[in-house]
Amino acid sequence: PSRAGQNLANPIATISSVAMMFRYSFELETVAQTIENAVLATLEQGYRTYDIMAEGKTKVGTKEMGDLIAQRIK
Repeated sequence: PSRAGQNLANPIATISSVAMMFRYSFELETVAQTIENAVLATLEQGYRTYDIMAEGKTKVGTKEMGDLIAQRIK
């Protein structure tokens, strides 16, 4: 992948896949919703990776985005 090792990849699709795993494989709807809500809350607070960056938002890398989402899951 062209973005490997550069802290540029957007982790939201991977994190959302984990939510889907909890929902459809383990039938843990509450866990899935918690993950999805954490992603939405992070985006609503204005954090963006380079690929979805918009004016007035805060640009973060892969690790930072993952950490921000994880903080909202705890």
